[in-house]
Amino acid sequence: MKILILYTYNKGLLSEYFQELSEKLCEDGLEVVNFYLKHKETFFKQKGVTIYGEKRGGYIHNYRAIYNIIKQTKPDVIVSNFSYINPAVLFGKLLGVKHNIAWFHTAYHHTKPSIWKVINKRFYLKLADIVIANSRLLESELHTIYGVSKHNTRCIPFWTNITNYPYDSTLPQIEKNPSVLHIGCPGRLVADKNHKVAIEALYQLKSEYKKSIRLYIAGDGPNRNTLEALVKELGMEEDVIFLGLLNVNEMASFYRDMDVVVLPSFHEAFGLVFIEAIALGTPVLVSKAFGALDFINAQTFPLEAFSFNPYDTQELIDKLEPYLQTDYRPNYFKAIYDDTFEKAPIYNQIKRVLLNQPS
Repeated sequence: MKILILYTYNKGLLSEYFQELSEKLCEDGLEVVNFYLKHKETFFKQKGVTIYGEKRGGYIHNYRAIYNIIKQTKPDVIVSNFSYINPAVLFGKLLGVKHNIAWFHTAYHHTKPSIWKVINKRFYLKLADIVIANSRLLESELHTIYGVSKHNTRCIPFWTNITNYPYDSTLPQIEKNPSVLHIGCPGRLVADKNHKVAIEALYQLKSEYKKSIRLYIAGDGPNRNTLEALVKELGMEEDVIFLGLLNVNEMASFYRDMDVVVLPSFHEAFGLVFIEAIALGTPVLVSKAFGALDFINAQTFPLEAFSFNPYDTQELIDKLEPYLQTDYRPNYFKAIYDDTFEKAPIYNQIKRVLLNQPS
């Protein structure tokens, strides 16, 4: 059986997820081809996986390239995500591919698409044989907003390979001091990521506690100037450090350097940053909007212990206060990851979907 997987090939952890998935499928005796659009044409093999890269161009050029790779490779199964979904499911249908799978990652309220974009996406998603969602919220949106049949959706989480990246050294902007509480807040600097509530919570905590606290914001984006202005207005230039964009190695060190990570987004279809942090055992306070929470056994790991309403600054403050008074053992959060996002069960779920086997 031949499987064609279309995704963006780069040095990010999401790309690495699809690379490893492809390699594991090869190890199980399946023929796997990867395809992506980027800045140049390329062809190579990696651990048994055949990888084609086509130079990205305009709309018609890109669609033609995807049509050609499907026609050339003649796969039994196609898997696509993000901008690859529309042409992959359309041409897969036209060229008679037996099993066409769309992997849908984007929550409706995160992008707030127009009605025309919803109608367009609904058309293509309904062409797919199966649509994989990464949370129950996202799966529900597939049914209610995009009209995909419940029979044609599957809800499967991600795993992460961030533990493969060793701890090199503390980032130069982070002054490791046991008397200081180090709070991390990673994510693209856009309003929806809600860094503002972390800054406001820090401001109130500093007025009530003598302990030194530092907030480290990892990421960049259009909202940076607004956030920097807020920090200056509150007189916290020495307490809030903007680290800018970090590569994967630096992110692994960032998580390990933090005493607690705060993830306050208003909307997260899944939330890879959450599982990255807990995979390394870093304590996390996470917005209740994160789709990854759907998969956690709430009886074993009560969500109220580490989740909060992203619209409620006081609730975040209440959840942060215990970290000012005691050290939290990281084993608890590592146990959440091991219990919920273990690689082998997730891979077996995906493989059954790809091979069209019953759950």
